[in-house]
Amino acid sequence: MVKSSMSPKFGFFKRKISDYSHDKKSDANFGQNVTDDELLKILDKKNKSIEKDLSADLEPARNSVLACLDRLRNAADELEEQETKAESPQFESLINTSKNILITSIKKESFIESSEINSYEDAVKFKNNLELLINRFGQVGDSHNRILNEFMHRQINKLKSEFDNLSQLLKEVKKILSIKETEINKCIACKEDLILLKEKISEKKDKQDRLSELLEERQTIDKNIEASKSEYIDFQKSHEFLNTSNALEKINDKKNEIVTFEKNIINVISNLSRPITKFSYTASKETQGKLATMMNEPLEIFDDNSQYVQLLNELKKRVIERSIQIKDPKKTIHQIDEIVSSIPSLSSKLKNLNEELNQLESSVNSKNMVLLEDMKSKTELYEKYRLENISMTEQIRNSVDDLDSATKILKEKIEDSVSEVTETKYSILQSLS
Repeated sequence: MVKSSMSPKFGFFKRKISDYSHDKKSDANFGQNVTDDELLKILDKKNKSIEKDLSADLEPARNSVLACLDRLRNAADELEEQETKAESPQFESLINTSKNILITSIKKESFIESSEINSYEDAVKFKNNLELLINRFGQVGDSHNRILNEFMHRQINKLKSEFDNLSQLLKEVKKILSIKETEINKCIACKEDLILLKEKISEKKDKQDRLSELLEERQTIDKNIEASKSEYIDFQKSHEFLNTSNALEKINDKKNEIVTFEKNIINVISNLSRPITKFSYTASKETQGKLATMMNEPLEIFDDNSQYVQLLNELKKRVIERSIQIKDPKKTIHQIDEIVSSIPSLSSKLKNLNEELNQLESSVNSKNMVLLEDMKSKTELYEKYRLENISMTEQIRNSVDDLDSATKILKEKIEDSVSEVTETKYSILQSLS
């Protein structure tokens, strides 16, 4: 639908080709380079020119409609003055009623806005009012057609002739309006596409600017990564790092030694899993808790070895007494004896391992440890930023490519449409790109 803001008054225009188009036009066979804003002005002027032509084309039909309505009112006045005669009084009353209704309708409805048609909106309003008027006349005529034709044939024929004229004029108005409406809508479609093109070009420019920012950011990130790695390499060459590195290596070895020790204890205790499980069936809750600790956290044995030695001896006793039934009791008794006899030495060994680990950890300079960790974290953070930058850059680059393709297609569409509307070929300079 055409908006009123697109249809300024015709008083501002002349019938000659716009000065702007004239200045731009050099050869209709070659595309004229124009910016998007210039092309918008060209389309605005073309739209106004079409509306001016529409006004001129409708003027004869409008004048004919006004003249026809004048004749209808005159005919209604004449009909009102004429006496109605009928053979029967009852028919005379019926005829007068129908005649008065028709006359009243003509006098009431035969006024249509007589102001000039200066815009597309004026033209549509004129057409709609004419259509409404004809429909109302038709409704009244259909209701009283039979009676009036029977008794007032001559007078009614004169009115019918004018009604027919109005119907023909309405067809003419619709035809003219339809042709110009198509041209106006093409202009509007071109303008809407052109506005969309400007938006896409602007969006593309914004994304290209963001792409440039991301590439600059990546250069900064790469420099930071290089600086961080260089700083780490320099620190690795320092006396502080070598001392820290050696200490860390020893700490790692000691931790591995403790892990190995723990695995061995776990393996030894796991050999007793079957008798320990059977023992727990009849044991108290307190004893069940100690048995669970022995199975799940065997190093706890060395924190309070006396109670666990007592527990192992109780397990051994039950195996000997056969209150716990297992396949090879002798083997189990031997395993329990080995564990009990080795607890003091194992406890001492674990204590020594932990003390050695504490000694090594205390020898490490905490500042060097923090510095080393900071360097590592900083480099990892820069690497993370770089990956995010690469991902974002790829997304925006793809978006720019899509917009570039879309703007090219839209640009060609607009140029073809404008050429059809203006009969002049224009080439859009994408000044915003």
